[in-house]
Amino acid sequence: MMGDSVGYILSILFHVTSLVGFLVNLIIVAANFLKWKRNNSLQTCDKIISSLAISRVLFIFNIIIRNGLFQFFPRLLQTKIISLFLYSLTMFLYYTSHWFAAILCVFYCVKIVTYNYKLFVFLKTRISTMVPWIILNSLLISLISSLPFHWFGYDLKLQNSSNVSTENMTKNGHVIDYNFTNQFLVFVAGSFPPLLIFCFANFLLIHFLLIHTRRMSGVGSHNHSPNLKSHFCALKSMSLFLVLQIIFFICMSLFASGIFYHLKYSFYTFWIILCSSPLFHSLYIIYSSSELRKPFLLKCLGSIGCS
Repeated sequence: MMGDSVGYILSILFHVTSLVGFLVNLIIVAANFLKWKRNNSLQTCDKIISSLAISRVLFIFNIIIRNGLFQFFPRLLQTKIISLFLYSLTMFLYYTSHWFAAILCVFYCVKIVTYNYKLFVFLKTRISTMVPWIILNSLLISLISSLPFHWFGYDLKLQNSSNVSTENMTKNGHVIDYNFTNQFLVFVAGSFPPLLIFCFANFLLIHFLLIHTRRMSGVGSHNHSPNLKSHFCALKSMSLFLVLQIIFFICMSLFASGIFYHLKYSFYTFWIILCSSPLFHSLYIIYSSSELRKPFLLKCLGSIGCS
């Protein structure tokens, strides 16, 4: 009875978290779309944030669909084609979100950090024109990184259906045997480049902001207070971004490795964490932007009024 209650609570928490995360990122996309429609253009930062929000909307929507199939149409997940397609799609959307997060961090780093190195000077002058090309290439890299899951992530074994639970049986009498070793190796190979870029840019940015903030605090001039406040906000934002992205990566690593695959409540627990990390960061993006805060509050007030 207690176990059923825990499962029921986790199920409710998963559905609430995934739905809120879906709506929050959808609001970011809608707000930036209206901004683009009004001004006929978007700033480079808004383009990256919109791309990140779209990838998160699709990622969470994929999780919702996957969970719905698991709950109501489990036999569909027992077929090889659908199971491989959904897993590869999940990893493609994860890689896309991971790359867009890295691009956003690099953009912040290039715009805020001031070094006289030729690479930084080049990026500062060209980053705005390079972003669309980088986004398209990151989509291609994400697709290439997700394809190996279709080829190496599973092993099909012909077994007697009487000796195997129907959860892993296909229509052809085969068993979908998850090759977690291959899945983890492929996952790490695809995740390492964007994670390395993300962490390097983030640590560089946080280090610069810490030094610059201490230097400005030491001056003690009131003329620097607006800049000092903006640096503190940027420092908090990037630190939160780093922590949430690392949590996101660790959770996906555990999911791909299959360490907790056979635990009773691992399914809901992992998806709750996976939905929570992008949700919290997207909420912080809305909180730190007055242009996004207004449509978000209007949406919340409208939902309350309808209820």
